Amino acid sequence: MKWILCFFTLLSFGLNSQAQEILSKPKINGPRLYGARPGKEFIYTIPATGARPMSFAVKKLPKGVKIEKSTGIITGSVEKAGEYVIELVAKNKFGKSSKAFTLVIGDKLALTPPMGWSSWYSFGRNVTLDKVIRSAEIMKEKGLQNYGWSVIEIDDPWTNQPAQNDPVWAKLKTRAEGVYGYYEGPNNLPERVGSVRDSNDELIPNTFFTDIKKFPSIMHKMGFKAGIYSSPGPITCGGVAGSYGYEFVDAKFFADNGFDYLKYDWCSYGSLAKDNSKEELIRPFRLMSDALKAQKRDIVHALCQYGMGNVWEWGDESGGQLWRTEQDVHDTWPSVRNAFKKLSDKAAYVKPGNWNDPDILQIGAVGAQSSGKAGRNGLTFEEQRTVMSMWCMLSAPLLIGANMELMDDATLSLLTNEEIIAVNQDALGRAGSLVKTIENTEFWTKQMEDGSLVVGLLNLSNETRSVKFPFSVLQLEGSQKLRNLWAKSDLGTFNNEYETTIPAHGIVMLQIEK
Repeated sequence: MKWILCFFTLLSFGLNSQAQEILSKPKINGPRLYGARPGKEFIYTIPATGARPMSFAVKKLPKGVKIEKSTGIITGSVEKAGEYVIELVAKNKFGKSSKAFTLVIGDKLALTPPMGWSSWYSFGRNVTLDKVIRSAEIMKEKGLQNYGWSVIEIDDPWTNQPAQNDPVWAKLKTRAEGVYGYYEGPNNLPERVGSVRDSNDELIPNTFFTDIKKFPSIMHKMGFKAGIYSSPGPITCGGVAGSYGYEFVDAKFFADNGFDYLKYDWCSYGSLAKDNSKEELIRPFRLMSDALKAQKRDIVHALCQYGMGNVWEWGDESGGQLWRTEQDVHDTWPSVRNAFKKLSDKAAYVKPGNWNDPDILQIGAVGAQSSGKAGRNGLTFEEQRTVMSMWCMLSAPLLIGANMELMDDATLSLLTNEEIIAVNQDALGRAGSLVKTIENTEFWTKQMEDGSLVVGLLNLSNETRSVKFPFSVLQLEGSQKLRNLWAKSDLGTFNNEYETTIPAHGIVMLQIEK
């Protein structure tokens, strides 16, 4: 009996060691392509899981671009437009991994949806530079960067708020009828009041961001992209200085200091817009897009205007790469449900470089935008899994809202499933759509570049249910081979239908082979 026990103990140890070795081997994640403009500076970090230390290499890297072998950080610029097929290589003591990768040098950025983290739901109006940098450090420590999470965005409010007697406040009180123009202040941020611009017309950071110019270089050294926030109006939503009248000055400030991503939030511009016409809605964003494009560095332009005027129909005309399609989302089921259901029939407006944005992910400890401090999430774990699934199905930008210091293993598991992330980062760039609803179950589908089909089975009821998926719903016949993406396991081949159990407001993500 002791001999048998020892045998199974050794067998178990062998299996565990084998599994551990597989996990320790390098695996390159992320999309198969990246877009940049000719002659523009960019940064891309090879996302690779596996044991560290790890070394990186690139075969056939074009002139003007270099790689830091110890980190996998690729930087530089390519002068001539074209598609440059290269090979990414990652190596550690357990093995080597390689992946074909294409640098697409042309007129489009964000060929796959941006991925990263934003400070708004973590810190709200209490954000400081130190808190943002610490959040980036934790993201790196927890390995999130290895799955493609790359943008670290400073949200509102990092500039100074004009004093109460500044004429801007009186100017903002007038507004055309029916035009949205929310903003806060004066006197809501007493610790952030001060002069707005210096003698060179550059924005003056508030006392919590005095070293803002150093932020991009700190992020780049860590392999992240640096994100920043402003408004086309004179005042941001939170009540500090925006970019109105200084668009080219601010675009140059962002580019010269190395920022890679700009969230541009409508807010007080509503006091300047003549009406809600398409022309008026496009005007401020087109102006900033032109200003950004004139700079030496690629900066992704994220429009934030809450879906006004059916922004998905004209966002591309504005020169931006992504656009908010709804008001701020919150950690309640009705809120997140409304955010993704609104996009159920708008896949036609999504393509590489054009992304509908239902807002920041409500996963993990969020809520600081309201309370000033992130806390427990109002969504169940299954509902948070649904949020991640649906944002990926919709090819939506993935910006984490969670406070990194409060990150638990359950939340981390939702953000580090490479097969789910791959649905979002697929190079075909199509968004999923709602195909059918049967007895409180929604059937969502998304076409993938390799010809496979991803299917989301969403249980809308408030209780766990057994759900049947008849393949005829998708006009499929006969037997189909299925894979469960969250479980990362092949389920087998099924004839005509598949049946499974789904928790309340939960989702099952299946991939059907070509």
